[in-house]
Amino acid sequence: MNCPECGAKNAGCQARFDEFLALEFTDAAFGAVHHLTVAAFMLQHSSRLTREGWLHERRLLKEFLIENKPPALLRAENRDAVDSGKRTFKIKSVEGRPVLSKTSWRTTIMDVQPGNADAYCQSITGWAKAVLEESNAITL
Repeated sequence: MNCPECGAKNAGCQARFDEFLALEFTDAAFGAVHHLTVAAFMLQHSSRLTREGWLHERRLLKEFLIENKPPALLRAENRDAVDSGKRTFKIKSVEGRPVLSKTSWRTTIMDVQPGNADAYCQSITGWAKAVLEESNAITL
């Protein structure tokens, strides 16, 4: 069975995401791309987001990849968006309905090769770039 949100074969996306988060939190070399892992996954699995949350994640991914802004800088710049008490929009969906009708992405989390830290970081970065490129063509 394919993932209903991203189209990955075997629909093991959540388990793979959880595996990668554990790896990123326990080894700083892998954690260097944590910001890309989360943003790319959320864009492809839009049932976790509101429309505004999806657009916010896409903007963050662009700032990481195109503008080369480091995560610490974006955390500081987006402090109000991170603090749900100050945010003017909701990031997380309570309905659990996908924001996107798109269900087939060229590259998914299932295509990421864990390997050593360098290979992993390159693979996550490649996946994130593919997600950003495809998501730029989506109008919500």
